[in-house]
Amino acid sequence: MKKTIVVVSDVQDGHKLSICSDAPKLSQLPPAEPTIYRPNRIQKALFTAWKEVTTEWNKPDILVINGEPIEGQQYKNMGTEVWSTDLNDQLNDAQKLIEMFKAKKIYTTRGSDYHVSLKGVPLEEAFGKMIGATPVGGYYAPYEFFLEEEGVTFDISHHVGYNMEFYRSTAITREMAFAKLNESHRWPAKVLIRSHVHYYWYVGSTSHLSMTTPCWKLQDWFMRRKTSAGGMPDIGAVRFTVEDGKFDWEAKIFKLPAFKPIFIKDGKEIKAK
Repeated sequence: MKKTIVVVSDVQDGHKLSICSDAPKLSQLPPAEPTIYRPNRIQKALFTAWKEVTTEWNKPDILVINGEPIEGQQYKNMGTEVWSTDLNDQLNDAQKLIEMFKAKKIYTTRGSDYHVSLKGVPLEEAFGKMIGATPVGGYYAPYEFFLEEEGVTFDISHHVGYNMEFYRSTAITREMAFAKLNESHRWPAKVLIRSHVHYYWYVGSTSHLSMTTPCWKLQDWFMRRKTSAGGMPDIGAVRFTVEDGKFDWEAKIFKLPAFKPIFIKDGKEIKAK
């Protein structure tokens, strides 16, 4: 029986350049009443794209959240890039986004501690429980797991090495080669999925596919310090279809004009619409 598997990653809800819902709730210290954060134009554009994905790929058989549903407190930047340093606000809003899929089953993995760990406490464990994810090995957010559906085995984990544009195939190809070399110690898999690097890239052969998935966050200051012109993120998600030992996939990648930097022409600022 044909099944669909949707993969989203690096949502990083909480950053001012990441996706959020149309009305995130901001907690306040009592006796103040909770208020609503007003998303900026970039977040509105991201949410429009998210609604397209969750509408057209609604009710997948399996939804995989491959790490980092929230941004975290941004302690290295003193929280200046997030719309709330209260991680409950971020977790609750990320839950609203995930529930829009109405997935039949959900799996999550663990991302980078900087985003999803609070003094050693893995927040993705709490998030997995919040959204009703299926535990794997006793954990809601393992570092890696293997998933077989309809005779197709997936090797799913968040982390992989980052490569610049000219060498994007290097890390994910190496990961695929290591997986094949060491499969007697692990499990054979046809599809290897990694995230973390914020770009969509894939390599493969007649029998294997290795992929890094897109994200839901614009270039932040950390990435701009490395390279402003390079390291552009791919925004979107990936859906696999599996049946009788065969698989196919498609990606939704969004080129949103709101991402373009300001252009000054004849002394006047021009913003992308």
